[in-house]
Amino acid sequence: MAGKTPAQICKEQLKKYPKTPILTLAKKIYSEHNLLFKDRESVRAMLRYYSGLMGKTARKRVDKELVRPIAHKYNPFDEIPDSYMDVREPYILPTTATNILVLSDIHFPYHDKDALKTAIQYGIDNNINCIVLNGDILDFYQLSDFSKDPSKPKMTKELELGRWFLGALRKQFPNIPIYYKIGNHEMRLERWLKVKAPEFLDTDEFRLDILLRFGEHKVHLIDKYTVIKAGHLNIIHGHEYKGSGGVYPAKYIYNKAKVNTICGHYHRSSTFLDKNMDGNYHGGFSTGCLCELSPDYLPYNEWVLGFARVIVYPDKSFSVENKIIVDGKIK
Repeated sequence: MAGKTPAQICKEQLKKYPKTPILTLAKKIYSEHNLLFKDRESVRAMLRYYSGLMGKTARKRVDKELVRPIAHKYNPFDEIPDSYMDVREPYILPTTATNILVLSDIHFPYHDKDALKTAIQYGIDNNINCIVLNGDILDFYQLSDFSKDPSKPKMTKELELGRWFLGALRKQFPNIPIYYKIGNHEMRLERWLKVKAPEFLDTDEFRLDILLRFGEHKVHLIDKYTVIKAGHLNIIHGHEYKGSGGVYPAKYIYNKAKVNTICGHYHRSSTFLDKNMDGNYHGGFSTGCLCELSPDYLPYNEWVLGFARVIVYPDKSFSVENKIIVDGKIK
């Protein structure tokens, strides 16, 4: 290319490399002919002109063979700085998870032994192939913001029970997936670290999955605001929406979510079903808890013991068995 003008060089390179990005081509030309150009930006400007990227008027004047398509219209905000916004994606259960035991609000160490045993036995008897621990499995009483009774079990005892429970589950169900979703009580650990010991917040040793040995027990962690999808059913803990659930938690959560949703959190068992104009049923479900029913902070309430079994069909439709436990027996 000796003796050629800058314009000739740019045209020949555009013709030879029609799909190479303009900036990449400008770097190449400037590195080979830096004596003919002021700087790399002047090469880029010339390449943009001859490729028809310098406006409608210039586009009409240049060789049509060199004209490149306009990728998009210029926007002065094309170079907006990166955002820190969270993008929330659902966790979709594998298609093999078709017979799911949903347990929530066990609140170790304030669990109801008989109710928990009954719920697990139901899962065994019905050959479940997936378990979702749907939040508030541990209570984290000593990390709460409320006034605390120092005689209550310490954090070490809660963690010990949590590790025992996951180990016992894995021993009983050695080959099925187990998912642990963070509830508002597990969030107490993160909140406590932020306020009391922020220097340990990002330390692995203080992560819930490390403290409870998820890796050893092959338990999958689901984040506090992540929705779990089982076919056409959404599974959430319930704290994701603010409010106490009203008098009818299942209808409340459905009105909030606007899609088929099951939750725990409210410690009350309820089912709401509706039918749309196309004849399709949809609704909401809230499950009972598996913890003490008369805690000191709320001795009189409407709580019930319970759990759910979710069956997912090949077309992603589902059925929910919303169970209540009374005196250790399923109703």
